[in-house]
This record gives sequence, C-alpha cells and structure tokens, in this order.
Amino acid sequence: METIFAIEISGREATVTDLANTLGVAKATVVAAVRRLVAASLATHERYGTLALTDEGRRRALDIYRRHEHLTFLFHDILGFDPDRAMSIACAMEHELDEKSEGRILGFVDYLVKGRREGRSWVKDLLTAMGDERRLPRPLSMLPDGGRGVVTRVTAGGLLRQRLLEMGFVPGTEVCHCSTAPLGDPLVIHVRGCEVALRKTEAVSVWICPVTGEDSAGASC
Repeated sequence: METIFAIEISGREATVTDLANTLGVAKATVVAAVRRLVAASLATHERYGTLALTDEGRRRALDIYRRHEHLTFLFHDILGFDPDRAMSIACAMEHELDEKSEGRILGFVDYLVKGRREGRSWVKDLLTAMGDERRLPRPLSMLPDGGRGVVTRVTAGGLLRQRLLEMGFVPGTEVCHCSTAPLGDPLVIHVRGCEVALRKTEAVSVWICPVTGEDSAGASC
C-alpha cells in the first residue's frame, strides 16, 4: 500500500510493472499482493491496467507513510545514519508501531529538533554520546579490567536486585572494575569505597555507561 500511495502522491498512476521495479521483486509477487489488497477492499485493479487505493486503503497507507517519514527523519537527520540505512530501519519498524509508540517517538524527535534549533548544548552532548560506541550503556560484566563506569540501572529482580542495591550498585554511582579472578569469575569491583566480588551472572544485571578519565568523579581501583 505504501508504495502505491507514494506513486499516487507523485502524480503518476501505479501499475504492476511500476511496483515490481520499485520494490525489486517479480511481477508475480506483486500480482499476489495486489489480489490480497483488492480482496480486502483496500485497492482496485483494472485488468492489465492501473492500480488505485480505495479510501480505506489510502487512509491506512497514509498512516504507514507518516510513520516511515518520522522514522527516516529520526535515523537520518537526527542520528546521522546514511539515507539507505535510515530507510531500511524505518521500513523494518514502521509496521510494528502503534499510535502510542509513534506519538512518543515523534514527541522525542520534536524535543530534539527544538533543542538543536535553540542551540542547547545538551543536544550536542547527547548525539555525541549516542554516536560513540565506547560510551553506550552495557552490562558491568563487559567492562574491562581497570575500566570505570556509572551505574544507569539494575535489571535484576527479587533478592538479587535487593542485594545489588545494598552493595552500592545504585544508579548514578561510579564503579571501577579492579580485576578478574584467574578463571574469569568473579569480578572484583570497587564501589562506594569498598571492593566487592561479583559473579558475571550477577554483573550482567548491572548496566553502566563507561566513563573516561576526564569524566570520572573519582572511583578508582
């Protein structure tokens, strides 16, 4: 539907050949898809002629098209992905979004755009951090020996969550991975002035953002 809609708003009439060429698929594949659209009263098709969306088909196609444009803008214009990759991600996501999800993404994008337009420094800092894989959140178990990070969340539940929080792994706390036992387990972590032993199966529930020397608030091994 989205491709037919895109052809229609360009001022052209859609045909099976147009769709096959645009999508890079065989005509037989397009014909089968068109039959399903016609059966669902979402499109009309003149035999060996043009295709057209019904009012309901156009309404649904517009919803998909709008989501696609929002997502493409987010991944290309905001996050800096190349156009083809941004479009590919948008195509993969657009059919999974409901109205509530789309609204929240759109609100986030508008907030970023407004901040960028007003020259807010936090926008630049955020986009820089998002583009630097070294600073992306990860489980504490992935932090190398000597590495430091700030706890962002604890994903464990129940008694393990309570134990981790009591040990000091509270969001906002800086930690340091001091060393790893010879056999790879446990990890020795410096947190709030103490060194604690944490198994990898436990450390995977503590998520951190790595920090560099200039960003560090002081936790060290």
